[in-house]
Amino acid sequence: GAYCSHRCAPLFYGRNEESGLRCVYHGWKYDVEGNVLETPGEPPLSQLKLAIHHPAYPCVEVNGLIYTYLGPAEKKPLLPAVHWLALPKEQVDVGCKFFLECNWLQSLDGDNDRMHTAYLHTRRLTNDQRFLRSGGEFTANTGVNGAAHGGPDPRSGRRVARYVTEVEADVLPYGVQGGQIFATDDPDYLFVYADTFYMPCNGMLAGGQHVIYQVPADDYTCWRYDIILNLDGPIGHEYTLNYREESWPAPGTPFPGWQKKMNRGNNYLIDRARQRSFDIYAGVDARNHTQDAMITENLGPSTPLGNIADRTRYHLGVSDNLMFGAAQMLLQAAQDVAAGKDPPGVAFKPEDNQYPRGLGGSFEMRVGDDWRKHIRTFEPTASAVSVTQSIEHNVG
Repeated sequence: GAYCSHRCAPLFYGRNEESGLRCVYHGWKYDVEGNVLETPGEPPLSQLKLAIHHPAYPCVEVNGLIYTYLGPAEKKPLLPAVHWLALPKEQVDVGCKFFLECNWLQSLDGDNDRMHTAYLHTRRLTNDQRFLRSGGEFTANTGVNGAAHGGPDPRSGRRVARYVTEVEADVLPYGVQGGQIFATDDPDYLFVYADTFYMPCNGMLAGGQHVIYQVPADDYTCWRYDIILNLDGPIGHEYTLNYREESWPAPGTPFPGWQKKMNRGNNYLIDRARQRSFDIYAGVDARNHTQDAMITENLGPSTPLGNIADRTRYHLGVSDNLMFGAAQMLLQAAQDVAAGKDPPGVAFKPEDNQYPRGLGGSFEMRVGDDWRKHIRTFEPTASAVSVTQSIEHNVG
C-alpha cells in the first residue's frame, strides 16, 4: 500500500534502507512481502508488528517497464509473452510517458481508430483533397516513418484515399485485429492498415513496432506510454527524445512531471490562422500524442477532475469497427470476471502463453486479396519472457 499501516503517512517519502522501506513519520519498516519488521516507537517487547501485514504486490521489471499484479496470489498469471517483452532490451525504446486528463478507454479508442490520422494529424491538406500523398510525404501514420517501420513504401506512386471502403475486425484469443482498407487512385490496388488491440489496454501500430499503453490513473485520468521497437536489431532513442520535448519538465519551468506543455489549461496553444490555412489541420503545432490529447481530453463536457465520454451520444460508422470490436471484448471480459472466469489474454501455463498472430502493418494489395496474407509475422517464444531475465521485486 502507498500509505503506512500505522497512521497512513505517505510511504512515497519513505527511506529505502537495508532491504526494506521505512516510514519517516514514526520509523515503521516493511519488507518487500509486506511484513512489518520494526515499530521502533513502541515498547521494546511490543508484539504489534506481528498482528499487521502491509499490502504488497509482486512486480517484474523487463525492457524498461514495471509490471505488477494486484489480484489474489492463487490467481497470479504469467507475464504475457508479447513481443515487446520478449525482444532483447536493446531493441526496445521506452521513453515516452504522458499524463492525460481523460478516462483511459477513450484514449484507447483513439489507438484503435486509424481513420482519424487522415484528418487530425495532417498538414497542408484541404477538405477537398480526397487522397493523401504517398511515399515519404505520406502524412497519415503513427509518427514512425518509412517502410522499415510499417509505413508506406516510398517507392509507391499511388495515393491513398481519406476514407475506408471496409474495416474487418478479427477476434483473437488476446485481442482484436482490424484490417482497415482504403481505396487508392489506382482502381486495381487498395491500401491496408492492420492494427491490433491487445487486452486490456494496448494498441499496436506500425507493424508491431509501435505499442501504446493507456493505463488508468483513476476514473478521470490516465497515463500513456509509447514503446518503439526495432524487430531486426538495436534501436535508437531519437523518436522518444523528440516526443519528450512536449512534456518533459525542463529545469526552471512550472510544468509538473509528464504534464504536456500544450494542455487543456492553455487550449493546446491552438493557432487558428494556421488551422484556417490548412497549414496544420488541427491548428496545434505538435506531434501526434498532443493532437490526440486535444480530442480525447475533451470528448464532451469536462470536469475539474478530467473527462469521461458519454458513449450513448456516439453514432458509429464503418470506420469504427476495430474500436467497436475492442469495446465488445472489454465488456465481455468484465462480465466474465464478475462471474468468476478468467479474461482473454491471461495464461497460467507456458504452453498457453502464446501470441502467434501476425503483427499487422501498412501495405498495398491488389483488389480481391486477403489482407491477412500480407501482414508480418513474428513469433517470439514464451520462454523468452521470464523473471530470470528481469528484476522481480515487490512494491508497497
